[in-house]
Amino acid sequence: FQAEDGIRDVERSRGLGDVYKRQQKVCAAEHGGSQTVSNETKTITVDIHCHRQSYPAGDLMQEEAQKAGFSALSLGSELTKEVNRKQLEFIKPKMQSIEKRLEDMDNMGVDLQAVSVSPYQYYYWAEPDAGREVCKLINNEMAEDIALHPDRFVGLGTIPLQNTEMAITELKRCINELGYKGVEINSHVVGEELSSERLEPFWATVEELDVLVFIHTAGFTHPDRLGEHYFLNLIGHPIEASIAISYLIFDGVMERHPGLKICVSHGGGYLPSYAGRMDHAYHAREDVREGLPNPPTHYLKQFYFDSIVFEPDQLEFLINKYGADHILLGTDYPYDMGEGDPIGLLRKVKNLSHENFAAVRGGNAVGLLKL
Repeated sequence: FQAEDGIRDVERSRGLGDVYKRQQKVCAAEHGGSQTVSNETKTITVDIHCHRQSYPAGDLMQEEAQKAGFSALSLGSELTKEVNRKQLEFIKPKMQSIEKRLEDMDNMGVDLQAVSVSPYQYYYWAEPDAGREVCKLINNEMAEDIALHPDRFVGLGTIPLQNTEMAITELKRCINELGYKGVEINSHVVGEELSSERLEPFWATVEELDVLVFIHTAGFTHPDRLGEHYFLNLIGHPIEASIAISYLIFDGVMERHPGLKICVSHGGGYLPSYAGRMDHAYHAREDVREGLPNPPTHYLKQFYFDSIVFEPDQLEFLINKYGADHILLGTDYPYDMGEGDPIGLLRKVKNLSHENFAAVRGGNAVGLLKL
């Protein structure tokens, strides 16, 4: 109580700002439950999958979007479009206010967010020069926010993948100048696969820099049959993730670059749960194993997956199949398809050791992001 009285005196004499920041740090430590495991090491709770929207970038790209005939969130039924519009208004304070974000992090028990841009702001459809400039704007703006609370946020930058050289340049700037820990990319580049030959220098640079790539899907490339019932997200996102992973495996990217650190959103989509079909085909057909010295699941186990699968049994499957060291905690904050109680979901996984619990909760992300 004396300590609390002292804080009140400081608040009265100096204002709320500094005290509030100190209280936030204490609250984060208590909420996240930074814990000591049996080998005496500590871990924090890290959210690998959370987003920030850049409103200045959206304003900047309005004219480019009209020229390109692009409209974000324009697909789906009329009801889906209306729900999306309402959601964007509801989450706007969460996107804009750092203090609101910190409050929500504390309520979820998250110590640190690895923040990436909203997947609707990749802007791969823009002309390369415009794409480069908007990426720089987004990355600079997010870096300013992160600098206000470097103990609570790290950045995953965005890059203009429509131009390989520009993408590599911005990747290096993000890491070397802005202090980012990796980048977020889509599952394709306006229909072009991530395994495209022109992107080979990009993957080589990522491996050389030893940084994380977070693949987050954005809709589905063939939406004709997915317009109703929000299928574009419910089914489309997991399919997109599965396709992206498959091309990276079968086109040899993972074979050529075994040092890549790639985390795939939404538990990796459908593929991790049905990978045996790939291995069966690999042994049965010559056209499947062409260029691959190892079965597909050999490379699938090189990927990392986030925990956003909503069911403890599915999360337990991923942990048992691919190893607790390859699963990272995620929330998809602040969207409605996110997991509001990520630690609670993890606690429901059966027979999870203290060490593995701590690894998924944050230890794996600490290692991958070099925190």
